[in-house]
Amino acid sequence: MTLGRTLTVLGAIAVLGIGSGAYFWPRASTRTYGIPNDEADTHAFVRATAARDWVMGGFVLWAAIADDRPAMKAGLLVCTVAPLADFVLAWQRRGVVPQLLIHASGVVGVLGAWAVLNSEDA
Repeated sequence: MTLGRTLTVLGAIAVLGIGSGAYFWPRASTRTYGIPNDEADTHAFVRATAARDWVMGGFVLWAAIADDRPAMKAGLLVCTVAPLADFVLAWQRRGVVPQLLIHASGVVGVLGAWAVLNSEDA
């Protein structure tokens, strides 16, 4: 298994874990996200975000297991939108908070895996 594929598998598993944490523990996830809130409506939106993470992680993991490099690269590139949007939303709502680092590292991590996959095909 190549480094790019390994990074893709590990990243997909991490996103599936993050989604599971958000689904089962939405209150704690609001703090991790950077917008702490205890309202039931907010927890419903956090669970919707968890579903988004499950879909992204599941697709990318499937592509990696199938060793479908074009699907892995496309999936990773598209998946950068989610942590980037999370970063912008948390920043606009709360300003500079430590949680922004989590969202920024998500963008960098996904783009890093994509770059490694791309370089392996060159």
